[in-house]
Amino acid sequence: DSVIIVIDGAKGVEQQTRRLMEVCRMRKTPVMVFINKLDRPCKDPFDLLDEVERELRIKVRPLAFPISNGPTFKGVYNIYAQTATASTVEIRDLAAPELDAHVGERYARQLREDSELIEGVYDPFDRDAYLAGDLAPVFFGSAINNFGVRELL
Repeated sequence: DSVIIVIDGAKGVEQQTRRLMEVCRMRKTPVMVFINKLDRPCKDPFDLLDEVERELRIKVRPLAFPISNGPTFKGVYNIYAQTATASTVEIRDLAAPELDAHVGERYARQLREDSELIEGVYDPFDRDAYLAGDLAPVFFGSAINNFGVRELL
């Protein structure tokens, strides 16, 4: 068994989330984090990752990352499978010009830079650390628009 902790991208970690995390820690239950509502303006994704680590006292590893947020939200990049989903199109290569065509050059460039930063800052995903409750994989998305949900599942 494991738990999916859903965090509002604008509000960040709330009190009830801290309490849930304490229960999971006591029971050694692995947790996954889904940062939701990216279709609305929200905090910077890297700030949210830092907040989750700090407030929930657990290492994180993003396995999906947003392509912008709010009114310019374009979709998510599945880091684990290395595919971007923009609109209803799945793009398998971040270097592909199709990415620029579907999300715009500005957002494609930002996603490429964010992806490099993630790989440089965060350790690779460790399934054993996750199952031990020491590492939380993090997914970003918009449940109402069904972005990021498939990556989480």
